[in-house]
Amino acid sequence: MSKKVKGLLILFVTYIVAAVAGWFTFGVFAGQMHIFWALFLADVVATAVTWASGVIFKSASVYDPYWSVQTPVIMLALMVASGTCSAGACIFFAFVMFWAVRLTGNFISGFHDITYVDWRYKMLREKTGRLFQAVNLLGICMFPTVVVYLASLPAFAYILENRDFSAWNMIGLCVMFAGTSLEYFADRQMKQFIKTRKDRNEIIRTGLWKYSRHPNYLGEILFWYGVAFVYILPDISQMPYMVGAVTNHLMFLFISVPLAENNMKKYKTNFEEYRKEVRMFLPFRK
Repeated sequence: MSKKVKGLLILFVTYIVAAVAGWFTFGVFAGQMHIFWALFLADVVATAVTWASGVIFKSASVYDPYWSVQTPVIMLALMVASGTCSAGACIFFAFVMFWAVRLTGNFISGFHDITYVDWRYKMLREKTGRLFQAVNLLGICMFPTVVVYLASLPAFAYILENRDFSAWNMIGLCVMFAGTSLEYFADRQMKQFIKTRKDRNEIIRTGLWKYSRHPNYLGEILFWYGVAFVYILPDISQMPYMVGAVTNHLMFLFISVPLAENNMKKYKTNFEEYRKEVRMFLPFRK
């Protein structure tokens, strides 16, 4: 058995156990509090199981696929538990699945074995020392879980309210599709660049990356705004549900991008010049 297959099997079992633990937690608390809080507790328990697996196998990267499987799993569980299989719910779920399958597939294609650790996690381990596992649990695992949960609330509310499908929903679905497509082409172009570049110091200047320093991040940001639009546009009074998409946007703006760019400055020549010439997100010339 190859290291990749063995690692994927470990991840598969981890996520099955996490899903079962989350479902059990939801069953215990669903009748005792608002359903959103019960879902959140289930999400936290599933995240904790994933974190524990990472501790056992000495790889914080065990959590990496959680970002893309969290929302569709909860949506499906809600549809089953509530008996909601309306056309609107199914279409909404299909667009989320399109995003999830693409993002998870991208992770699997770049996965080599369970021992792989992302450079950001290595950096945090060096900086935090003995406190790393606490940082791992709260920062690497729980924080993204909370962000994605907040961004997913419009989808959960849509299912629970059993809303009818309307023309307004199409705007949000189109934004979701555009975001997912942008991520797909950005990742594809980056993989092609990595295969053909002559030196690690080179900066990608082709395709979407010619006009945007982080078109993949832009796609992810657009996707979650689309999720919010599906629920909010037919009823603008639900604007507070935009908080998750905005929080996700701010996370990329103030955490993900600075981390990535500060790291690239260390080994990519002319990076400061590139940053001055190319916008952070919007794929338009400065």
